[in-house]
Amino acid sequence: MKLLKTLIFDMDGVLVDSMPYHVEAMQHIFDQMGVYMDRQVIYEREGEKTIDIVRLLLEKARIDKGRFDLEAIVGKYIEEFNVIAALKAFEGMPECLEVLKHRYELAVVSGADKPIVHSVLNNLYPDLFSVIVTGDDIDNGKPAPDPYLKAVEMLAMQKNECIVIENAPVGVQAAKAAGLCCIAVPTYLEPQELLQADLVVMDHDLLMDFLLDLRAGTPEACIKECAHSVKL
Repeated sequence: MKLLKTLIFDMDGVLVDSMPYHVEAMQHIFDQMGVYMDRQVIYEREGEKTIDIVRLLLEKARIDKGRFDLEAIVGKYIEEFNVIAALKAFEGMPECLEVLKHRYELAVVSGADKPIVHSVLNNLYPDLFSVIVTGDDIDNGKPAPDPYLKAVEMLAMQKNECIVIENAPVGVQAAKAAGLCCIAVPTYLEPQELLQADLVVMDHDLLMDFLLDLRAGTPEACIKECAHSVKL
C-alpha cells in the first residue's frame, strides 16, 4: 500500500489570485490586433498552454490563425502581464505550505509560461517546491495528462502517492487522465464545472483546513477521511 507523499499544485487560481491579470493582459493584446476576444474562454480554458488558448480565441473570433505570429502574440502577452500584474497569494496559503513542506514533497504544474511561473513563485512562494512544470516544459499541455505525468516522473514518485490541487476543468481533466487523485476549488467558475474531481472544496479556507488535516494513508483514504466538503 502506497501512502501519500506528494502534493502537486496548479498555480493560477490555487496559489495566486492571478487570472484577472492574465485576462486583462490578453485583452490588451487582442485590442491592439483589432480582434474580438471572448474573455470567458480564458477562465474556462485556464491551465492550458498560452499558445493553445490564443489559437482557441482566434478560432472563436473566426479569424484565420495564419494571419498572425502566435509566438509573437504570446511574447507580447507575457510582457503586458509583467507590466500590469499586481499579484498576491491567497491569504494564508504561503503559511499553509510552509507547514506542509515538512510533511510532503511539494510541486507545481502550471500551463502558464515559464518566465511568469518562476517569477511568481520566486516572489510569493520562495524555496517551497522541489519540482516545477510549466507550459514551456511539455509538448502537450492540459487537458492532456503529460504535465502531471512529467511532474510525477521528476518527483520519482508513484501516482498513488500524490494528490493534485486544481481549480480549472482542464486541469482536473489532466490530473484524472494521468491517474491521480484530484481536489478542486472553484475559484473563478461554478463548482458544477469541476465535478470530475474526487472532491470539491468550496473555498480556500476549506482547502487549507483539508490540507493541514491530512493524515497518513493512501490518497483515496486521505480524501475520504479528511473531507470538509461534500462532492457536488
